[in-house]
Amino acid sequence: MSASRGQRDVFGVIMLAVGAGIVAVAAGTWPDALRGLNAPAWVLLAAGGVFALAGASLASQGRTPPWVQAVIGNCILTLFAVIPAWIAWGGSRRGFSASGNLGGFWLATGFDGADFGRIAFGGSAVLMGMIALAVWVAWLRKLSWSGRGWFVVAAALAAQLLFVTMPAEPRWPDVADDHQRLARYALLVEDEGWARIAGGEARRWYFPPWRNFEDWTKAARSRLAAARTAPAGQEVLDIPYLATPPLLDGNIGADEWRGARRIELAPPALGTVVHVAADQRYLYFAADVPADTTSGGFDQFRVWFHIGLSPWLDNERAFLDRHGRVSSLRQTRFPWGDHAPRSRTDWRIYERARGASALSGHRRFELALERDESGIAPGVAFPLWLEVEGDPQNDAAGKFKARTYLGGAGSHAAPLWLRVDPR
Repeated sequence: MSASRGQRDVFGVIMLAVGAGIVAVAAGTWPDALRGLNAPAWVLLAAGGVFALAGASLASQGRTPPWVQAVIGNCILTLFAVIPAWIAWGGSRRGFSASGNLGGFWLATGFDGADFGRIAFGGSAVLMGMIALAVWVAWLRKLSWSGRGWFVVAAALAAQLLFVTMPAEPRWPDVADDHQRLARYALLVEDEGWARIAGGEARRWYFPPWRNFEDWTKAARSRLAAARTAPAGQEVLDIPYLATPPLLDGNIGADEWRGARRIELAPPALGTVVHVAADQRYLYFAADVPADTTSGGFDQFRVWFHIGLSPWLDNERAFLDRHGRVSSLRQTRFPWGDHAPRSRTDWRIYERARGASALSGHRRFELALERDESGIAPGVAFPLWLEVEGDPQNDAAGKFKARTYLGGAGSHAAPLWLRVDPR
């Protein structure tokens, strides 16, 4: 039974309202509603777009030329292909779930990210993608040659805007340098609520999807780091290249680390030694800790760098635990109106850091940091602080009494200075 004009208008308005609400949530209007979101915000935006376009199609039927209805339908089919495609192949965030509180109502949706589910969504995405391609081709065939030309021009301009112009770092005339740029990014992240989501995790997906504050922060940091010089009179240690990348398995082979920079940590009596080397892509660290002979408890190798790089970026650091898990953090500051600047720790800032740890008589650590991601440029001096911590000291009741440090080199106030051998 065909719907009347009034029925189409009513359902069109309802669909538009639902779509607008989803888009508003994706925009961060209610940050609590995004807590637990396990998908890029653009996926939520695309879901809202499906409802909004459906509402626009219903409301515009009989009021617009047929080609407008065709374009709206084609866009809906395209979104139906894009959304399951992300669920199936969407980068490092394989799950698709969200939960949160919106206006007193608890919202929750989830999908187990098992291989079977990804195959199902992937098949759906391929099928819908083929259908969408077919309807776009059929629509284009009905256009005149001049119409096809205008469509190609419009598509090229849209692609330029979406994939080139909008993803570029903003050019703010009131921002004088990269120090102020770091402050602006940190403040925007805080203001928009992203820093309060997922425990301060670095957020790479924003609304709009091209607002990538994390990558922009890294770019500004890297430019500042590349212009840095060691203090006058400061010894700078060169980091040599390795002919073959070491195997990160927690076993420090003499041959694979041959030629690496050797740094003895204090106190010397503990015998802790760190080897540092590089290749074209990674900066490598290996920590040999003879004093750590326990398989359980707390063991951690810590590397601090970019120390005091900016008033708005105090340091970045990577921690490697006894299980080979890497934690990466950044200590930022941001202006807060007439009050003193505030500090925030951004977690999980490195996606491509790798590590391993093993106990063979005593504890050993191996860590690799990608140089582009961590902002270590060849031939440029950078400050470094190394530290190894072992099992804590406990009292007779088993309660924590004090930390146990198994070696250190440099400090926040007086770091070592190193430089990757330029090639």
